[in-house]
Amino acid sequence: MHEHDVVVIGAGPVGSYCAFELARNGLDVLVLEKNLPGECQPVCSGVIGTEAFTEFPLPVDSIMSEVREIVLVSPGGQKVFYRPDAVQAYVVNRTMLDEGLRMLARSNGAEIKEGSTCIGLEVTDRNVHLRVSPGPEDVRAKVVVIASGYNPALTKMVGLGTVPGFVEGVQAEAEVDELEQTEVYLGNTVAPSSFAWLVGLQSGRARIGLTSRGQSRTFLSSFLSNPFVEERVRLTGKVYKKIIPYGLLKRSFGDRLMVVGEAAGQVKTTTHGGVYYGLIGARIAGETLLGAWKRQDFSTAIFAEYERKWRQLLEPEIAKGIRFRRFFSHLTDGQIEWFFKMSQKDGIMDLLHKKARFDWHGEFISSLIEHAFFKRYFGRGDEPTA
Repeated sequence: MHEHDVVVIGAGPVGSYCAFELARNGLDVLVLEKNLPGECQPVCSGVIGTEAFTEFPLPVDSIMSEVREIVLVSPGGQKVFYRPDAVQAYVVNRTMLDEGLRMLARSNGAEIKEGSTCIGLEVTDRNVHLRVSPGPEDVRAKVVVIASGYNPALTKMVGLGTVPGFVEGVQAEAEVDELEQTEVYLGNTVAPSSFAWLVGLQSGRARIGLTSRGQSRTFLSSFLSNPFVEERVRLTGKVYKKIIPYGLLKRSFGDRLMVVGEAAGQVKTTTHGGVYYGLIGARIAGETLLGAWKRQDFSTAIFAEYERKWRQLLEPEIAKGIRFRRFFSHLTDGQIEWFFKMSQKDGIMDLLHKKARFDWHGEFISSLIEHAFFKRYFGRGDEPTA
């Protein structure tokens, strides 16, 4: 039986990019993707920071529009406008983005088998045996990279446990009148401890969606009757739902194994975006694996370097996002309304413009918590008071 150098499970942006990096460095790479072409609709606002396009070879033809301004809307309709000096992000066609990265992997020598699901993994001293459906043959590889998205059964199967939490994301396409900026809506009746969005595409079309800890379809249905939305929005597409991990996998490596992207919890906990952090994880995994290949050592002692590096970079951001969301979840709609009002007077917007970065929120969160506004009105406890 042929033995591949590496099998990557999942051909989303993270898995395809990882396969590209390994294949272009001469490794025999097989990617297993459970969905057939066109079978799965990505549930994603499609908003990806410009930094990702600078750092990674993402297909520029997937860009549909630019995010130049974001308007935050309170439960009562107050608006706060964030107008950065430069374009912060692009709105992309996720199907085109995903397919572009798959083509990049293939053109550099990776093989991608679509409609193939990994249903079993067995790690031996010499290689990894994968049971794939449909069969009939097993697949063998020296190393396996799990880039399957949220898949607790798979990470649990290899003894790495599961990401501790998750949220639901729902989204549909719509026709929207008078959408000049990306709109973000806050409030416990909209999406408790989270937010809803309207993201413009082209020709009066938009993506409308939200994330929540549960009952996401119910919240979306309610949001569509929001007085600030109802008369402007006409759904034209099916509502799609996705489970998004929240928190970190306890360990993202083992003998001959690495876990990258959403499967490892490499997701922004402030906005639930996973593409950019997942690509960072895939890049570090690729670098670590290529170093291990030179040594022909695929043990946990070598792969632990992957975890050390990505946690050093991403874990502080993810942890601060979790703490900020925990604080935010305590706020009533009245407190959110008051916060909107006061943010215009206490220099919060100046702080936002100075400290905020589209993909890196930790510095802004730390500065916000230390700001006199928070110390004066919320103190340092977990339960805010107004």
